[in-house]
Amino acid sequence: MSGEEHVANGRTPVRTIEPDPKGPESGMALCLSGGGYRAMLFHLGVLWCLNEAGYLPKLARISSVSGGSITSGVLGYKWHKLAFDSKGIGQEFNNEVVQPIRRLAGKTIDRGAILGGIFGSGSISDKVAGAYAKHLFNHGTLQDLPDSPRFVINATNVQSGALWRFMKPYMRDWRVGEVKAPRVELALAVAA
Repeated sequence: MSGEEHVANGRTPVRTIEPDPKGPESGMALCLSGGGYRAMLFHLGVLWCLNEAGYLPKLARISSVSGGSITSGVLGYKWHKLAFDSKGIGQEFNNEVVQPIRRLAGKTIDRGAILGGIFGSGSISDKVAGAYAKHLFNHGTLQDLPDSPRFVINATNVQSGALWRFMKPYMRDWRVGEVKAPRVELALAVAA
């Protein structure tokens, strides 16, 4: 099979992108795993403890998936409002991060999303993203995330099965390619 046939059949990337740097980057990183609402609330507790210890501004990267992305997405979206003091404690962490996530935890969005996705227009994931936009992100985009720390929202590209990463400077996977400075809404990235 020729190279052109491989591209046409989706067996090779549209264009080659540079691989990630080999070896670890400098700085402290935090990974927030998946698990739905339970993960969202567990990670909220972890972030709360890290905030009280003054560690949040010391983080260089926050990587998340699924339920962890709900929490990290809110943290990233509200980062500029946290008002860190000289000890590194975000004085507005409770108001800007804890309270919105707690309010979301009191909502049942899955039932409405499933029923709306099955019987209404749009998909289930569209309904979930709509609920995240309504309750957490308004119409904030990846460009509303801070430059530092770097927030990485991970998902799976269901068309290629490859890891898809949403970040402020780009979103990409190794098969499809890269979009620089994406204006994708945070709610959509978190729901992916």
